[in-house]
Amino acid sequence: MTNKKGFLFMLTMLVLTGIQAFSQAGWNTPVPVDPNVRYGKLENGLTYYIRKNTEPKQRAEFYIAQNVGAILEEDSQNGLAHFLEHMAFNGTKNFPGKGIINYFETVGVKFGFNINAFTSVDETVYNLSDVPTTREGIIDSALLVLHDWSHFISLLPEEIESERGVIREEWRTGRNAERRMYKQLMPVMYKGSKYAERDVIGDINVINNFKHQELVDYYNKWYRPDLQSIVIVGDVDVDQVEAKIKSLFADIPAPVNPATRSFYELPDNDEPLVGVATDPEARNAIVYLYFKAPVTPKEAKTIGYLRTDMVRELISSMVSSRLNELVQKPNPPFVFGASGYFNLVRTKDAMAFYAALRPDNMIDGVKGLIRESERVKRFGFNASELDRAKSDYLRSLENQLKEKDKQKNEKYVWECVDHFLKGEPMPGIEF
Repeated sequence: MTNKKGFLFMLTMLVLTGIQAFSQAGWNTPVPVDPNVRYGKLENGLTYYIRKNTEPKQRAEFYIAQNVGAILEEDSQNGLAHFLEHMAFNGTKNFPGKGIINYFETVGVKFGFNINAFTSVDETVYNLSDVPTTREGIIDSALLVLHDWSHFISLLPEEIESERGVIREEWRTGRNAERRMYKQLMPVMYKGSKYAERDVIGDINVINNFKHQELVDYYNKWYRPDLQSIVIVGDVDVDQVEAKIKSLFADIPAPVNPATRSFYELPDNDEPLVGVATDPEARNAIVYLYFKAPVTPKEAKTIGYLRTDMVRELISSMVSSRLNELVQKPNPPFVFGASGYFNLVRTKDAMAFYAALRPDNMIDGVKGLIRESERVKRFGFNASELDRAKSDYLRSLENQLKEKDKQKNEKYVWECVDHFLKGEPMPGIEF
């Protein structure tokens, strides 16, 4: 991993040569929200998104996104963000015990498949998926679950004790080769940051010994409406669902003197950071090369940001094409290669080059990937590469427009979640 401050700027300038300049004011224009999405905020701070979509018919997705994760844990809570996620399925105000699972499985919504959640370092997201919308009572129950997950998880002492064993087993079985190698690389990837200390699954000593109040404190401090968003996409009446949300979630109080939701920096580095992780059970050898870059703040994700995002997609496409062409040649340095621009942590993006190495010649594979990244950095791309990438990109957009009424619910769900958590634009494919 390295930080070359001029890297993405050089690529952008090389790719955009000849594109007509926009006025600065034009690039700073806010991106409108897709008019097909009902978007609003309650007085208590809760954000909501509702979109009607009929793929599939008579089904809907019900999500609650929490803008909090393992990064906000104290040392004495290491692993409790994930533990709390488990507790959401062990009793709430209106669904005691296994009530959520028991009820929804009677209408074909299966636990672990349609009823699920995940915790990461920066967010926690819960979902009821593929929920039938054939009866209003089912819709009401799904909304009530989201309501309870927001503010009314029971956290009963006996349920906490019972869940320790479940988490221990998950901790044990989850220590596979990939996880173990990731743990080895964390101090390098996230050097100088709190991200190096939080791997979500947590510290087994904390899991075994934490006092119940530690979990309650984390829940009360961070699960609150100003850090939450409700997302409903599917075959629903938007006006009706909006009215239900306004009524049902009104009893959740706005936080008084809330704790600041901090965002932790991942520092830049002048010299490359190099990490090597090995494990006897590893199935593949993969090399990653990251060029870090600061994220664009939410308020700066304007029309100009959309333009820059397109440039990044074109760059990734052209690099991936080059690496793929290299793989097709006799005696290639690696067996697979690709590139992408992605969010590394909430405060840092990265341009990534990665390749699957040949077991008999790993060093040449590493050299080959570095060589290709350096070639891009120094010389950019030629006109034919750019023309091909633009044609592919436009064709993709045109296909999305043509298929806009055939998109699955989940696609629109994640547009809303990313808009809430990261401020990613979601203007809609027509725009």
